[in-house]
Amino acid sequence: MTLSVDQDISVAKSLNSCFYLNEEYYSLCLQKIFKNSWQFVGHKSQYSNNTQTPLTLFQDSINEPIVLIKNNGVYSFLSNVCTHRGHIITQKKCTKKTMKCTYHGRLFDLNGKMLSMPGFKNVKNFPSDSDNLVKLPSFEWSDFLFTGITPKIRIESLINDFSNRLKKFPFDNLRYSPEFSKTYYLDANWALYCENYLEGLHVPFVHKGLNGEIDIQSYKTELLDNGVLQYTKDKRNDVYAYYYWIFPNMMFNFYDWGLSINLVEPMSINRTRVKFLTYPVVEDIKIKSKITELHDVEIEDEEVVLNVQKGIQSQFYENGRYSAEYEKGTHHFHRLICDYLR
Repeated sequence: MTLSVDQDISVAKSLNSCFYLNEEYYSLCLQKIFKNSWQFVGHKSQYSNNTQTPLTLFQDSINEPIVLIKNNGVYSFLSNVCTHRGHIITQKKCTKKTMKCTYHGRLFDLNGKMLSMPGFKNVKNFPSDSDNLVKLPSFEWSDFLFTGITPKIRIESLINDFSNRLKKFPFDNLRYSPEFSKTYYLDANWALYCENYLEGLHVPFVHKGLNGEIDIQSYKTELLDNGVLQYTKDKRNDVYAYYYWIFPNMMFNFYDWGLSINLVEPMSINRTRVKFLTYPVVEDIKIKSKITELHDVEIEDEEVVLNVQKGIQSQFYENGRYSAEYEKGTHHFHRLICDYLR
């Protein structure tokens, strides 16, 4: 089945339920969407100078081993797979000045160039460029680091919107807080979690506490290039939060106390990992209470997402309609999926 969602939200039907239940669509999402996406990999404050840090992009799905190199304050990302026989090179964080494979001793510098290899004296046309480690594309924004396998999905305009719209936000004061960060797991398709994030229609029904803090009538949704911005005011008529979603799976939530980032990582067709990464401006008791509130909202969201995962398996459900006022973000998400899977 070819997926399609009408451009006109007033007549459109949502994605067919087969998208969430068919392994073929899940595999296509990994190859055509996630493999081509930019991914957030941390704040500069999380990495010590002159270190190698092994990471895995899309752990439990694509499982791409990479290594973050911080060398004299410069950040780069290399494939962490030896070009000889595919052995993982850097297996734990270290401060070594070269990368050496422990299987057969192939040696690389921190730019990925192969330096030496035992036993290859009589091998012709060796070494060649293919014996060097692949360097991944990357970029930095306000001390935040991004990379990807073959990133083609453009997000520059979204990042620029952060800077242009949030000119007074104290980006320079943000620091990663392990204490207030947490990882959640739920038995549901990754896209269902994103859909829920992208609409405010459910807030009065699901989030009683949050609904008591915000003015739901002020809730706004703006569609961006490969993303969505939602924002709302509180009861004092101040902006409560800016919620940015970057296709396909990153959420940047700006509050008066700092930044919360959600990374939605597919583990299987019906298993999802959600990383809550917290970057407060100052860690104090107020932050702790705010993080507790975010946790409560997360648990409430997970409950409804799990119920939808069960419901879409019904023989009597294929798709639904959109609220033209409150579900523009979800509609935009569905159309992006259709576009990138073509």
